[in-house]
Formats: sequence, structure tokens, C-alpha cells
Amino acid sequence: MKVYFVSLGCPKNLTDTEVMMGQFASAGYRITTRPREADTIVVNTCAFLKTARDEALATIKEMAEWKQKGNCKQLLIAGCLPKYLNSSFVIRHSSLSQVDGLLDSVTLPSYCVPRIKATPPWTAYVKISEGCNNRCTYCLIPSLRGPLRHRPAADVVREAEALARRGVKEIVLIAQDTTAHPDLAEILRKTARLNGLRWVRLMYAHPAHLTDQVIKVIAAERKIVKYLDLPIQHAGDKILKLMNRRYTRQELEALISKIRREIPKIALRTAVIAGFPGEGEAEFGELLDFIRKVKFDRLGCFIFQPENGTPASKMKGRVSGPVKIRRAKRLMRAQALVSRELNKNLIGQNVEIIIEGAVRGGFVGRSRRDAPEIDGRVFIKSAHHLTPGKIVKARLTGAGTYDLFAGVT
Repeated sequence: MKVYFVSLGCPKNLTDTEVMMGQFASAGYRITTRPREADTIVVNTCAFLKTARDEALATIKEMAEWKQKGNCKQLLIAGCLPKYLNSSFVIRHSSLSQVDGLLDSVTLPSYCVPRIKATPPWTAYVKISEGCNNRCTYCLIPSLRGPLRHRPAADVVREAEALARRGVKEIVLIAQDTTAHPDLAEILRKTARLNGLRWVRLMYAHPAHLTDQVIKVIAAERKIVKYLDLPIQHAGDKILKLMNRRYTRQELEALISKIRREIPKIALRTAVIAGFPGEGEAEFGELLDFIRKVKFDRLGCFIFQPENGTPASKMKGRVSGPVKIRRAKRLMRAQALVSRELNKNLIGQNVEIIIEGAVRGGFVGRSRRDAPEIDGRVFIKSAHHLTPGKIVKARLTGAGTYDLFAGVT
């Protein structure tokens, strides 16, 4: 029996898919990369935003066609979409009439659970907790993923050690809120001291939960890349309170100053939301001013969409669609200027780059300042072949808005 997997959404969903693939393989299935060969097809869905739900429904419809023209005997769906819709509705929904069953993939992984990696051999995501207790007013995650549950630190480190033995060079620690893990500093320190690993990266750090201890560990451990994903969502006190983010602009400024003082060359990534209910021109101006002042190295912008079941969906002061779009574009234009300036300042530096493949005229990879799949890339010229997964030293020779250019030293 062969099974084909489709994994949608974020890296946290991808780790769930990897666990499911391991479980199916342990049960005697063969994993195939061709849906036409599969006896069973599994779609692991995301339902965090409407765009994700639309993508999930379209993918399920596409996979259902293989039941008509391929070997597929059963189509299973997993992830957040079934939890969003509820099981009975899934089976009745016209777009899902070909679905044969549901799988519960929202689990807290364990080192002992089989797992088949779906990422490149040199990089792996390690989930340290599941669920969330933050109750941000715009967010569906607590209802989709459940309350916060932590993995024991020793279990996380054992998994990272096993991955290192398999040749993984970069571990990316993930969760809905990594900084909510009470033993995060210990996990970081012990993972950074594993033989074979070269880079350890931390994503999804909630500003309200980032401790001095974690900052000091990032600063002290050489293998922990000087990079931090710190989603702020907004910078106006009124909007932050409406979002239930539990910090103020002044506290954000103090935290970022502390991080940069303790870790001078750190690259900071953030995410913001444009057009939250109650965001007038003054509140938007606060966010725009903050972005220009703080100068994040990386920034992503979401346009607010009301999600049924969240407090924000019932809030007054809705911002019109065209205004939300204009504000998002203004934020990204401001960030483009910041990013271009910061990238130009890097020219001439010697940096480590993990090679990810060949491109026309050379090779492409990522620096320590770039997380997999979401940040910029480094395009490299070299007289010699550079093997994917190899970490090389290169000199930065040019800069674009988001990408860099380098030559091997």
C-alpha cells in the first residue's frame, strides 16, 4: 500500500505531517511522491486564515480527482480544517464529498514517535510545545490547536541529537509560542552543544514572554544564530490592548533595546497586522513610525481578516478593505527602504552560508540571518562546485532589497 501526503500551512504543520508519515511507514505503508500511485492520500490542512482554508479546500478537490483517475481508494484529511468546520460538516460539505475520513494530527510529538523528514537533509524543525494560552483577540489557534502543552526539555534535546546524527546541520525550534516554554533556555543551551549541529534558530518568540535568561543564552552560545523572530503585531498602545498582546509600545522599545545591547549583531524579524478594528490614521501612524524607527531586519505584514469565533470579529471600528490594503502596502514600502539600507551595510562582511542549490550563474543559500523559506537568499559566485547542505564562508559583494550577493572566499 502506498500513501501520498500533502502538507499545507506553516512549519508546525509540517512537523505533524512528518510524524504522520512515520506512523504510516511503521504500519507498513510506502510513502510515494506521486499521487497517481497512491492507494491513500492524506491532506494535512491549515485553517488559520480564510486564504489557508480556501487553499485547503482547493487542494482537497484536486486530490479527490485522483480517486477518479488514479489508484486512490481513500482520501483522508488532517490538521486544522476539520477542527474549524467540525467533523459532521466536513463529511456533508459539497467540496468534501470525496473525503473518506479524518485524522487527528494536532499532537505533541515525542522523540519516541517515528518521523520521516520532509525538509532538506541539512535542516529540521523541532516542535517544543503545542497549543496556546495567549488568547490574542484575532487568533483562532487556541480553538484549533488547543491549550498550551510543553514537551519535556530532555525529549526535545534527544530529538535534536538524533537529527544531528542523521546529518542535520540546522535545527529550527518552533511552537505557537516558543518563549512560553518554561525550559526554553535549557533547551537552547543543550541543543547548541550537540556534536554535529552548526546552527540553532528560534522562531515565534512572543515579546511578553522573552526572558533575560533566554536572551543571555542566545548571546553566549556560538551555534545559536544571532537571529530572533519576534512578532509584535502592532506598536500602538490602543491596538495592542484591543489585541490582548499584554505589552505596550514603551515595553517593546525597551525589550528591543535590551536585545540589541546584549546581542549587538542580531537580526530581528517581526510580523504586523494592518487594519485591525479601531486602527485609525493616528494608530496606523504609530505602527508606521515604529517600523521606521526600530528598523527590523525582516518584516511580514498581514491584512486583518475577521475570523468567526474570535473577539476581534465582533469589534467596532472596522477598517474598509481598500484602506487595509493601502496601509499594508505603505508598511511594506517603508520596510523595503529599511531592508535595503541594512543589507547595503552588510557589504564587505565575511559570513557563513548554508548552500541550498545551484542557480544560473552560481549557487544559492542562506546566511545565519535568514530563516528557511521565509527570509531572503544569498546568491553566490564560485569557481568550484558547492554541495547543497555545505556551510561555506563567503564575502558579501552586493545587496538588493531582500537578497544578498556573495563570492566564496
